[in-house]
Amino acid sequence: MAAETRRAGAATTALLLALLVQAPGTRAVTDDMLKVACSDMTPRHTGYQPENEIGVPCPFRLTVDPSTPVVPGNMVNLTLWSLGMATPFKGFMVQARDVNGRVLGTFLPECWNETRHHMISCPNGDEPYNVAVQSNNKYKSKETFTWVAPLSLEGFIRFKYTVVLNYEHYWTNQETEDIPVAKISQEEFNMKKSINPQYYIYKLYIQNCFS
Repeated sequence: MAAETRRAGAATTALLLALLVQAPGTRAVTDDMLKVACSDMTPRHTGYQPENEIGVPCPFRLTVDPSTPVVPGNMVNLTLWSLGMATPFKGFMVQARDVNGRVLGTFLPECWNETRHHMISCPNGDEPYNVAVQSNNKYKSKETFTWVAPLSLEGFIRFKYTVVLNYEHYWTNQETEDIPVAKISQEEFNMKKSINPQYYIYKLYIQNCFS
């Protein structure tokens, strides 16, 4: 009976997460089109090359909230913003990567069922919903994300991002500095490991949005 209850709980959590992830929005492009750029983070905009490849500095930054250090199994808050809030952007792709270039972690759904961005699962990573992308083609000057570090994470990571101003102008493969990963005790690791992964992510979503 206990095993059946756990399975039912996991199934319910998976359904809730799926509904959150698939909340309706005015998608600028399809997820399949976005997934083409999973590895090189480069939009397929025929006839145009990234602005950074022709020496144009990127007017956007991705910053990590210093109050949320990278701790295995914990949330990290990120903000993508326009320098001086002067240049809005339409599209973006945000990932965390390890030193070997693997995509890491899971992005949480937006709070309050907003539809500014959503998550996709890129195949060059082990966790689901490991990339954040835009959900509409409206101009925006700032976007915030919550990312969950993998429990087995060690060493250093970097966040990478691509930002699209419009079809003709975009910047690819921008990076943060190396970010150290804090160590956790064996007791904390075992405690987090004992929780069903889907339920654990759902609990973090509730904590992030409703506590």
